[in-house]
Amino acid sequence: MKRINYLVSWSERRFGIAPSAAIVAPRRPALVACAASLALMGALWAVEASRLRVAELAGAASAERLAAGAADVSRAQLVARDVQRLRDLHERITAIRRTGADRAAEIAALGDHLPAEAWLTALHADRAAMMLEGRSARLSTVGTAISALARLPAYGAARLVAIHADSRRPGVTYSIALEARR
Repeated sequence: MKRINYLVSWSERRFGIAPSAAIVAPRRPALVACAASLALMGALWAVEASRLRVAELAGAASAERLAAGAADVSRAQLVARDVQRLRDLHERITAIRRTGADRAAEIAALGDHLPAEAWLTALHADRAAMMLEGRSARLSTVGTAISALARLPAYGAARLVAIHADSRRPGVTYSIALEARR
């Protein structure tokens, strides 16, 4: 017996084509599964597209903040360089001040070690040596001054550079070189 279905199918109403019942019935579950998977893929694509849009907007906002912060970073680096330059300058000034006090202490030590009858009239100092010029009442006092100055811890050697008898006054003028200890 043959059955005939006179009802108009959905596809025939919509598209004007009626597939055969032998093809449609067995394939219906597969077509439904394919349509469902396509719908699921479309939904997932929409979710990922919206997440991508949100991430792009957040990235653009971060790039703007980074660009605004770059100017602050460059200003901070300039300030840091200025601070370092000022610290270096302060250290140099402190070293120069300390050097002045050290030199004054050296000169005071020189004066303390000179015999009572020896006087300093001039001092010439550089990094390697110090030149002392002075007067003394006697020649033996100059020898005593050289031996006393040679014992100073800051100097390695004391040598007599020149000695002259002063014709205008009694006594002698002398020049002594003190070499810095290395």
